[in-house]
Amino acid sequence: MSELQQLKQTLNSIAQSTKQIAGELGSFERKFQSQSNRVSQAIGGSAQRKDREVLEALSKATRDAKQAEAALQNAARVASQYGASL
Repeated sequence: MSELQQLKQTLNSIAQSTKQIAGELGSFERKFQSQSNRVSQAIGGSAQRKDREVLEALSKATRDAKQAEAALQNAARVASQYGASL
């Protein structure tokens, strides 16, 4: 098998794995968001510093998970397109 064929296979494998991981991360993010919403509702409008810290940490984790999912989807797309162009 030529190096070019090996590169194409490797890129295709990366793209497939990355898409799968992005999907799993998206599923996790949705579950995490739901659980975070329940915590937020339970805490309510509490003015305690620790309560705000928890809510801010959960919110940041949700945003970071969404960004990671988008980055993985982009990486899969780029790898797939590059492999197809070879």
